[in-house]
Amino acid sequence: MTTTVEAVKTTDSSNVLLKDNSSTTPSTIVHALSALRRLEDQRKSWETGSFLTSNQEKYAILEECAAFCGELPISEAKKRSAALEMFHKERGYTYKHEAPLATRVVRAVFGDINRRRVSTYSLVLRQAQKAKILSTDLASWIEAQGGVQEISMSKSDSFISPAQKIEMAKEYFECGIDLGIAKSEDLSFYADAQDIGSTCVLLAEQQEDGGFAIRAVVRKDAAVKAALLGLYSQLKDDAGKQRANAKAANDADGQLAA
Repeated sequence: MTTTVEAVKTTDSSNVLLKDNSSTTPSTIVHALSALRRLEDQRKSWETGSFLTSNQEKYAILEECAAFCGELPISEAKKRSAALEMFHKERGYTYKHEAPLATRVVRAVFGDINRRRVSTYSLVLRQAQKAKILSTDLASWIEAQGGVQEISMSKSDSFISPAQKIEMAKEYFECGIDLGIAKSEDLSFYADAQDIGSTCVLLAEQQEDGGFAIRAVVRKDAAVKAALLGLYSQLKDDAGKQRANAKAANDADGQLAA
């Protein structure tokens, strides 16, 4: 038994509702084609109108962010960092000194709500820096690369060194949400004001009730890097599973449609 799609006009002639029907009529094809052509025209108008304008405005802001991240004498760079920290505190954002400058600037400009966006834009700016792209040429470079998403995803298309993996995992960690806050009298002995904002490793054992018993706090740089490499590997595995699930879902849809 096959199911066809019938286009039914509503009181608003610009809208088309689709419903299942057991037979195909000429009007079904006519209305369906009309709806598709209308939607295609809307997409073209959007691409050359608000979408294009929106991207151009976004790229212009990123150009300004890139210029803000430009090289400065050490004394001036420290003042810039101080200003960034003040701005983060004014807005209630968490300021992390060890985060890349691009990340701190993007978070200040675009806010701390959409952390994935912060991560993506930061990666784009740092890729542009590595490619020696001038801030004034950033917009045209982004367009030539296919957009910010293409640039942020391109890093996985080639060899990634351990240092790059650590950097990518650190970026995810910096922009990730807090899974929980661990605080106790015993843990306070490992807390020092000079370590605020620094990264450490908590060694814990999962309990039967779903909690985690923290047994050690490790601040050694090698241990932190090893943990970040492990995080990168886990994120890569998770992404692979998501792609596999998406492919399986698409394959299933294709079989149902056949």
